[in-house]
Amino acid sequence: MNFRVSRFPVFLFSLGILAAPFGVSAQENDFSVQVAVVHGGPETGFDSGLTSIGRLNTEYGTTGGGPSNVRSFPFTWTNLPAGTKALAVILDDPDAKPVMAAYGMKGDFFLHWIATDIDPQLGGLADNAAATLPSPQGMNGAGKVGYTAPAPPADVPKDTDKVRIHVYRLKVLALSAPTGLKPGFTLEDLLKAVEGKTLGTAQVNVSYSNQ
Repeated sequence: MNFRVSRFPVFLFSLGILAAPFGVSAQENDFSVQVAVVHGGPETGFDSGLTSIGRLNTEYGTTGGGPSNVRSFPFTWTNLPAGTKALAVILDDPDAKPVMAAYGMKGDFFLHWIATDIDPQLGGLADNAAATLPSPQGMNGAGKVGYTAPAPPADVPKDTDKVRIHVYRLKVLALSAPTGLKPGFTLEDLLKAVEGKTLGTAQVNVSYSNQ
């Protein structure tokens, strides 16, 4: 998340909504999502307790407390459920909750990116795909349409002896039909639009830290 943005419209929804089942589980059909641009071993989020597959390479986040890089990281998907006609993507940061509280914000996570009606035949999204993606992208937690990169503050919240590792959840939803949403949609819009259309979900967790 990036708290250098001056305004934060609340496009933040209860974690319980995202935790709701989306049709067939990934385990039942081997639908999975892969991120290769990570290094090191698994890391645990300082507040969420979630475990990552590794830390994102520095070109996909901040370096030395500098400005946030808006370059989205590449990922692939495999074993899509039969009948998949479109995909939706959700990237969020549940370790941002105490940081948000420090800024007087409410919510269980910071929303980094939502996109929908992605062509499943692509097999994945390339480096910086968010910059040119023809599919509709929604409003992120910074109040902007599109992608905002990991930028966890190294000193917020204060007075903690924990290393401030943030774990980011990348969810890919396999849909039986496109949602038809227009650019600028909200997460709430997306969750309503995928009801009854979600054939399966796949999730991968990656981490990042500026500490």
